[in-house]
Amino acid sequence: MKTTRLQLLTLMLFGIGGGGVFAADPAAPVVAGTQSMDGKVIFQTVCAQCHGTAGEGKVELKSPSIAAMPGWYMTTQFANLREGRRGQDAADPQSFMMAAVAKALQPEQIKAVIAHVEKMPMVVPMGKDREVADAKAEEGMRLFQERCMECHRYNGSGEMTFGSPPLIGRQGWYLAEQLRKFKTGKRGAMKNDVNGAKMVQITNFFVEDDQMLRDVVAYIMTLNPDAKASLEEQKRQILEGSPFESAGR
Repeated sequence: MKTTRLQLLTLMLFGIGGGGVFAADPAAPVVAGTQSMDGKVIFQTVCAQCHGTAGEGKVELKSPSIAAMPGWYMTTQFANLREGRRGQDAADPQSFMMAAVAKALQPEQIKAVIAHVEKMPMVVPMGKDREVADAKAEEGMRLFQERCMECHRYNGSGEMTFGSPPLIGRQGWYLAEQLRKFKTGKRGAMKNDVNGAKMVQITNFFVEDDQMLRDVVAYIMTLNPDAKASLEEQKRQILEGSPFESAGR
């Protein structure tokens, strides 16, 4: 039987029978395997090397913050990764690696780690994770309200009905990179990825250039609450939405 590139990567990452081994790229972290069914153990063993111990993500690995990501969205993404709707393009190494991780975990392990991640406190992007170079948030507000708000809500908190994930709590550089991947077909172009196809269409028809892309991401960053505020105050700020007086509610 012919071994695919994804199967080879899975073997290199996890070894046969779930034992942890070194990743193929020496600059990448070692991703270990586990037989545990405890979501916290699975996260710290398998996920934390790339996504951080608090789920905050790592810019050097281009891995997103996933803390507090809703379970319904993670369930869909794991299914996409396992069933070939995402992570098939080697030119998108982060998703390619995640497909290997998703295939290596047992279904019950996936459910357990999703339940754990969903309960983790959201990590508010700060510093370089929040900065978007050469961007004007005021310009991005118009595009967000016209094309993004209907699905991702006025405050970027996401909407299960539309399969739209929260945008707050994600790093600016990560959001920008995902929009570029949708626009170039590295993400969302696989058959039966309905929500991904919507994003491919939106980025190609309405995001005219990289300046517009940076502007809308800069605006999304303004929807994040103050990282130093209490959890109750953060919730209030999220519900309040945009800091711009002219922003729609």
